[in-house]
Amino acid sequence: KRQAITYTGIFIFITSIVLMIALQLIVRRTKMGRAMRSVAEDKEIARLMGVDVDRVIVFTFILGSALAGAGGVMFGLHNTIMRFNSGFIPGLKAFTAAVLGGIGNLPGAMFGSLLLGLLEAFGPSALGMPTEYKDVIAFSVLVLVLIFRPSGLFGEVLSEKKA
Repeated sequence: KRQAITYTGIFIFITSIVLMIALQLIVRRTKMGRAMRSVAEDKEIARLMGVDVDRVIVFTFILGSALAGAGGVMFGLHNTIMRFNSGFIPGLKAFTAAVLGGIGNLPGAMFGSLLLGLLEAFGPSALGMPTEYKDVIAFSVLVLVLIFRPSGLFGEVLSEKKA
C-alpha cells in the first residue's frame, strides 16, 4: 500500500525548516542569542559582563515554549486526534534526535531529527519489518549512539574551560 504525501505533511516540513533556520539565526546572529550562549556557558561570568541573566532566561523559556507550541499545532494538524499523553512519544523522539545529533549542538540536533525521521520512515521496509517497529528502530539507534558515541554524531561544541 502506497502512502501519498499530504499537503499538511508538506506544510509541516516547510514550516519546520523555516522555524529551524529562524532559531539558528536568533541564536547565532542576534544580541539576545549571544547573551543566551554566554549565559549557557557561565551564568555568573555573563552577569559580571553586564548580561541581564534573568531576562535572558525568560526569553529562552518564551522562545522554547513558542517553538513547542508550534510543534504541538503541527502535530495536531498531522494526527487530528489529541489525548492527554499525545506528546509523550514525540518528546522522547525529540530527546533521541538531540542525543543523536549532539546535545548542545543546534545544527547537530536538527540533523539528528531529520536522520531519525528518515530511519523511521524507511528503516522498517528496508529491514523487512512491519512499520509498527519504527519505535524499536528509533530507540535502538539511541542506545547504539549512547554506547559508541555518547556525545552524539556531531558532539557538543566545548569551550576551553569545559575541555
